[in-house]
Amino acid sequence: MLWYNKNMKRFTRGETSLYVVEFSTLILVIIAASFATVIISELTRTSNDELSQSAYDSALAGVEDAKLAYANYLRCAGSAPVDPNGDNNVTCGEIVYWMQYPNCYMVGRILGRIGNDDTDEVPIVETTSTSSDGGVNRMNQAYTCVQMKTELNDYRANLTSDNNVRVVKVKFKDMAASSIDKVRLSWYMVDGTKGLNTTNFTIDNTLDKGVVTFRPLGEVQPSTPPTVSLQLVQTAQSFTLEQVNGIAPDNSHTDRATMFFVPTSNAAAARTSVAGNYTGIYDGSTNVLSVAQVVKTNDQKISNVPYATFCSATSDFACSVLINLPSPVGGDRSDDTFMFVVTLPYGEPDTDFALEFLDSNNNRAIIDGTQVEIDSTGRANDLFRRVETRLESSDTSFPYLYYAMELLGNGTTLKKDMTVSCENNFLLNYGGNIGGSNCNY
Repeated sequence: MLWYNKNMKRFTRGETSLYVVEFSTLILVIIAASFATVIISELTRTSNDELSQSAYDSALAGVEDAKLAYANYLRCAGSAPVDPNGDNNVTCGEIVYWMQYPNCYMVGRILGRIGNDDTDEVPIVETTSTSSDGGVNRMNQAYTCVQMKTELNDYRANLTSDNNVRVVKVKFKDMAASSIDKVRLSWYMVDGTKGLNTTNFTIDNTLDKGVVTFRPLGEVQPSTPPTVSLQLVQTAQSFTLEQVNGIAPDNSHTDRATMFFVPTSNAAAARTSVAGNYTGIYDGSTNVLSVAQVVKTNDQKISNVPYATFCSATSDFACSVLINLPSPVGGDRSDDTFMFVVTLPYGEPDTDFALEFLDSNNNRAIIDGTQVEIDSTGRANDLFRRVETRLESSDTSFPYLYYAMELLGNGTTLKKDMTVSCENNFLLNYGGNIGGSNCNY
């Protein structure tokens, strides 16, 4: 009996050691498997990131080719469209046809990268100075579909601190400028990374003038969305400078107007007007500017106060204003002189904006030839990326003057007596009040 118990104790000690070894081995296996899983995951993510970037680069290559194709179209714009069912020699008529009837392969066909009857993608080839075989395609990259459109529902662009002015002179398809009754200005597209930090309007009309700022009260950062200015420029077919500088006696016609829109998230303030401070234009559902309010901004006998604009993050653009357009003084609006100037008065923060033009029945006008929309899809192996962008169709015969003078170089000094008159005085509290009865400096 003693012999059996003694050996059982030794056997138990050996069994315990076996369990320790098994558990240790199991833990090491789990750790090794975890490391392997992490390594494989990182390799997969790196590979996907590289493929995604390569697909994006392919889409951008499609955009660049679309710019070249559009330049070819501009040189051929006067040609009659020709159905491209012939050989692979690209003609102006065929280019015009592809712009009128766009498809995924139009850019490759216009540039001669694929034949008229081909429906193949355009490969992206990497070239180096030492390439002897014409290049390589390591990622199997290509742009698979690139389309261009010149007939659009709206005008879209960006305003930045470096480019804070956009002169928008649009052309309409099957509609005269005199038929445009309203314009909708929208700005500051909202996404998951952007928050609203709007101006802190107050409805206390006992405050002094000039409390409207482009920065929220007590905040260091500029207001987001930013304050935006919209200037209307229009004339009749024939006009005088006196008409451009004034308004009609009935206060319903004007050749120019300058409107300042200051965003706020305070709906009550945006519905309220504080005399000499700001004017609320929010009706409970949308921001609306009447014809009389637009004309009033060109009245040189009164101060041009900003419009409190209610903005929220519940739509694509945080801010939107529907502006009823007056007619010009002296007749119907001319197509040649109808334009808008959209600016960032304070140069920050950057914003995107859109302009939509509507007739008296609220039908959106089709803009033709003012911008070209490029929709490009790129591929790397089996991963695809898509890019959409707008390209300005510049009119070299109608240059725009963005500013009156520019100083270049270090230490350059401009000495000149300058006068600021009361005309269209915009009341602001930024570096001192501007306003009152004596506003000549």
